[in-house]
Amino acid sequence: MPNSDVDEIIKCLSDVLPGVEVTQLKVANLADDDGLWFIKVPGITGQVQIESSRSMCPFLIESDFEAKRYTGNTIEEVVAIVQRLFLLSARKAD
Repeated sequence: MPNSDVDEIIKCLSDVLPGVEVTQLKVANLADDDGLWFIKVPGITGQVQIESSRSMCPFLIESDFEAKRYTGNTIEEVVAIVQRLFLLSARKAD
């Protein structure tokens, strides 16, 4: 069985963002949508969230770093947007 897009996104993020931590929303009821992942990088205050109820592209992408919402239509696009958001936050901290 092929991996879901989110599995590939996590793998790619691990390659480009050292120490990245990805956690999935924990739901109390199995009928609730758990298609939300929180992405953190050690040493950076704030997080990025990616959302897809099917764990497949497209993903809605939001962050603590800016108010704009993004849509990642491919795995590569999601990874690039998440990486850019963390780089943006690191520049703001300097």
